[in-house]
Amino acid sequence: MSVNQSPDRKYAVCLTFDFDAVSSWLALGLTTPAYLSRGEYGARVGVPRILSLLKKYQIPATWFVPGHTIDTYPELVKEISRGGHEIAHHGYCHENPAKLSEPEESEIILKGIESIRSVTGQPPAGYRSPAWDVSNNTIRLLRDHGFRYDSSLMGNDYTPYKCRINDKPWTDRAVEFGEEVDILEFPVSWSLDDWPHFEYVFSPPFLWPGLRAASAIQENWLSDFEYMCESVSVGVFVLTMHPQVIARGHRMMMLERLIRIMISKPDAYFSRLGDLVDSWR
Repeated sequence: MSVNQSPDRKYAVCLTFDFDAVSSWLALGLTTPAYLSRGEYGARVGVPRILSLLKKYQIPATWFVPGHTIDTYPELVKEISRGGHEIAHHGYCHENPAKLSEPEESEIILKGIESIRSVTGQPPAGYRSPAWDVSNNTIRLLRDHGFRYDSSLMGNDYTPYKCRINDKPWTDRAVEFGEEVDILEFPVSWSLDDWPHFEYVFSPPFLWPGLRAASAIQENWLSDFEYMCESVSVGVFVLTMHPQVIARGHRMMMLERLIRIMISKPDAYFSRLGDLVDSWR
């Protein structure tokens, strides 16, 4: 069965992968060989497994890749791109934008763009914030640097919407919402992210227990997908996964089961995020 968009299909499923490799551990200050090896697993084992699964079902996906990962594994990222997948921006070394000054954030955005250009020959259309946090400057900087969409915010679930700048979140009077800009938001959710469900991290002050059963996460993700199909006339379902997390055997089996169920839905199709921008605008 084709997984490409057709006029009678109303529900886009977007499989997105945050290929952080070692950058996420470096950003947390966890630089011992043990932690870094978890990022290496994502590159050496996780990415090939995911690419093989996507090829099996002819699914196009969006990969958010930090510049640091691209510069460390350029041939691997080129392979992802050659597979027909979108390469989008994910910072340089997984920096949290909310902790950066405006000049620092702008510099990191530019550095990440150049890393992506080095493997794809063109700038990225999309951006996802590391740690899913943004500064008061992020959306404006994305606009100024020519981005078409973002996938970091949580103001909806199945319906993309336009981003805003210049919000004023007063505490002593009503919030003043700023003006919309021509950057489309593909909303995300921690509940649709594999990291908090699966990844175990214990390094005070960090504690993520993770290690939940894959069957429970399949049930959650499938229920959210089915609710979209039953409750909205047209929608986008965004899943966020990390090669170093989702690539474990039992989780890959869960993901393949999920893909098979979604393919069986006559109104659903798989898409890269960048391919949806014009229609949702």
